[in-house]
Amino acid sequence: MKVEPGHVYVIPSNRDLSIMHGVLHLLEPAAPRGLRLPIDFFFRSLADDQQERGIGVILSGMGSDGTLGLRAIKEKAGAVFVQTPESAKFDGMPRSAIDAGLADVVDSPEQLAVKNRRLSPPRPESWFPGPT
Repeated sequence: MKVEPGHVYVIPSNRDLSIMHGVLHLLEPAAPRGLRLPIDFFFRSLADDQQERGIGVILSGMGSDGTLGLRAIKEKAGAVFVQTPESAKFDGMPRSAIDAGLADVVDSPEQLAVKNRRLSPPRPESWFPGPT
């Protein structure tokens, strides 16, 4: 599925998600059940595909899934937005990202959405140019 501006995509249970040339791909999980880190898997593919245009957003969640993927996004000069732990129902994932020093912006989900829109280019399709 081609990524479209103004849409939210959710990883279905028992699937991994990757992105290549701005196209989302659902995959059978590579790791056995219980050992999977689907957010890290997706963020690493996002970092590779979108480089400095990648934006990782961590909202409420348990554990540390996402932290390694956020590091990959930062290594490619992308941005990381994290929900404030106080506003999260489950603060494990936001705290892990913040404690790892990876967050560029820490705010409420509502403010993260506003700040994310400010980063959007005038022609969103330029973020997902596809194969050249």
